[in-house]
Amino acid sequence: MDRRIVLTAATAAFALSTAAVGAQTPGPQRAAALATQKAQAVTYQLMERGGTGVNLGTVTLQRIGSTRTRVRVQLANPARSEPRVTIRTGQDCEEPRIANAPRSPMLLNPFTGQMSETVVALPLNHLSSGKYLLDVQTATAREQAIDACARLAPGR
Repeated sequence: MDRRIVLTAATAAFALSTAAVGAQTPGPQRAAALATQKAQAVTYQLMERGGTGVNLGTVTLQRIGSTRTRVRVQLANPARSEPRVTIRTGQDCEEPRIANAPRSPMLLNPFTGQMSETVVALPLNHLSSGKYLLDVQTATAREQAIDACARLAPGR
């Protein structure tokens, strides 16, 4: 009788531990979703130009593998005209020449409502190194005016 109790208890304990391990191991789809959530991401404030300190939205960079980055720009209050969003080399959002600067601009996808999302062929550590700016421009009759800018630098 004692032997049956011990055997039954051992079998029950084994079944419970197997069920617990199975519950802790997610399926492939859930594992992919968890990996995406844990992927490295960096968020910057998109500030109005001119030193006003007005936050116009956010820029989120998310690592995709070792060679690409997802760039998500979220505007707090988008303009009625379709703004252009670009990444360009530079370190100073207040530099007066950046609106028309020929310094390798990378045009990103247009806005859908308040958001623009683009995957670029630059690794996250390179893009957030402090050598790039992201700017939002609206076309005016006179010139290209930069409304907002974010310096993509570490610790910002």
